[in-house]
Amino acid sequence: MLAAVASLAVWVYFKPKPQNDSQEYRVSSQVAENVQGLRIERQGVEIVLQKIGENWDLLEPIQGRADEIKVGQILEVLTATSPRRFPAIDLERFDLLHPAVRLYIDKDLFSFGGFVPITNEQYVANNGSIHLLAPRYATMLARQPIDLLSPRLFAQGEIPIGFEFEKVKVMERDGGWRIAPEKPKASLTQNELIHWVQSWQQAYAAGLSLSTERPNQIGDGKQGIKITLRGGGGMQLTILQQQPELVLLRVDTGVRYRFPGEIGRRLLDPYTAAGG
Repeated sequence: MLAAVASLAVWVYFKPKPQNDSQEYRVSSQVAENVQGLRIERQGVEIVLQKIGENWDLLEPIQGRADEIKVGQILEVLTATSPRRFPAIDLERFDLLHPAVRLYIDKDLFSFGGFVPITNEQYVANNGSIHLLAPRYATMLARQPIDLLSPRLFAQGEIPIGFEFEKVKVMERDGGWRIAPEKPKASLTQNELIHWVQSWQQAYAAGLSLSTERPNQIGDGKQGIKITLRGGGGMQLTILQQQPELVLLRVDTGVRYRFPGEIGRRLLDPYTAAGG
């Protein structure tokens, strides 16, 4: 009880005087749909994202497609409201003189500081004011850049028209799909081939990691997969591991995609679409 009373006394002593307790204060006037750039600064690590067309890309310190869901979660701070607001002065008192995390949404800076005793609300400075927000907004900010990469191999709008494995090809021809060479007495229907292609388009990796090796250091014994996309372009994958899980390296980005064993088996073998 004495500890609780002491904590409450500290909170009351340090509690800033609010300008008005009768309303909720909108933290920002920005609209998420209009945002074009994000930058997260944390302990010397800077993560930069940019919206290109309708999609978000990670630019620094690694490059790749961003996870749209996680970007949306970061932008939720724009609609956050605070029960109290007060001038951004005496920043050291709120751990905002040297904030642990800074978030730039376009040119708008959000600085995340310390926490209010008892309520666990976090001090967040923006546009000359300090707001009290739930800590979840800070937890949305990735600690490592790879945490913001999309777990999908294919971006929205990327449509494969060809897969070339070491011993088999699956290609779109004359409005349909063909596999060559076919297994004796094990032909696949168009629906089965389409289902297999869709399994590639919709596959989510269970985990991502960055390769520490250059493509020419991986070794000649590794199998590759060449995927051709509609409209030109494509991607080159290297099979780093098949069991107990499938690990694919996307050569152009240096990102490793890890899939559970059963999903990996289906991706590598079109005949699994027919239960084979």
